[in-house]
Amino acid sequence: MAAASTPRNTFPFQGGLPTPGPRAGLTGFTPGDSPFRALADAQLAAFREARDAAARAVRAGDLGARKARETLAEQAERVRASLADQARAFRPPAAPLADRLAATADARRKGKEGQGLEALQRETIALLRANLIEQQVTNRAREFEARAFVRAGGRPDARPAPTVAGLLAFHEQATRDGDPAAQEWARRQLEALRPLAADAAEAHRIDEATDRPDLVNPRTVARIVDALKGAESDRLDAFVSRSLDDGDANRLAAAYLLARDEDQAAPPAWAARVLAGLDRFPDAALAALRQGEADASEADARAALDHAEHAALQIASLARLDGVEPPTAAEMAAIDRARSLPPALPGESIGLHPVRRGVALDPDDGPAS
Repeated sequence: MAAASTPRNTFPFQGGLPTPGPRAGLTGFTPGDSPFRALADAQLAAFREARDAAARAVRAGDLGARKARETLAEQAERVRASLADQARAFRPPAAPLADRLAATADARRKGKEGQGLEALQRETIALLRANLIEQQVTNRAREFEARAFVRAGGRPDARPAPTVAGLLAFHEQATRDGDPAAQEWARRQLEALRPLAADAAEAHRIDEATDRPDLVNPRTVARIVDALKGAESDRLDAFVSRSLDDGDANRLAAAYLLARDEDQAAPPAWAARVLAGLDRFPDAALAALRQGEADASEADARAALDHAEHAALQIASLARLDGVEPPTAAEMAAIDRARSLPPALPGESIGLHPVRRGVALDPDDGPAS
């Protein structure tokens, strides 16, 4: 996959989606991904050149060490203040996907604010249904426990307790029966047991059972992205088409993250379809992705401050001119003798005599043979 033309941090979904890649990879932000680093490195390189020039002047006896250090310290403070100001004002350019995402989310929000009676009725029905399921989850808890919990070792005197296998079987049966309250109760029980999963495979089975097409599961999104990163365009195109048709929040969030890593100036066809299909994303996906973009922007801003501080510390260290000392009296006398020599001895072309090239400092040396 082609990398984005302007590196930026991937965004961390705090307790939610993974972070999209360099512009952070999915595992989090690293300061090296910040576009501000190039600016800080340029300032550091310029100061290093000034420091090297001052060091040469001190070693040649043209500039006192104390004066050089004072001058560099003043320059270092100016660079530090400049970098700090630039870092505080720094905002990376938004990617086309992020701009379109924000516009789509805003348009949907405004549309809901002006929605008609029919839309309000649908929303009311959905809320009533969710409330009814919640009541049943509470009122039927003992029934569900009796059906799903198992006694250790099958002993009748053992206290029934939840197990992953028992809850998964119960969830599958509730799905076949079309019992949404039982499904929701099983999801919650499985989510509580997930930290105790015996291995990654068991945790994956729990995720599959607890996923909801209208909600975003960060682990599911991460698995999809990892499975499809670097895939052929035909496979990605089929994945995007299926995800847009199904409206699955997890798959669409993964499609966005994959498209976000592409070159936005010339995206492949499947990535362009993600951009064009943002208005078909469910609310949960739009909200999670938009929050992720906001978090990524904040991370970039924090990284800019970190880079500015890091560069300032290096500049302050360079300004001390550690290890740079003025020439001794003997070294200064040799330098003065070299400077007093003519450009060339009689009969020699300028620049060809070894004395002027620093090979010999004794004026009694003859011309090179």
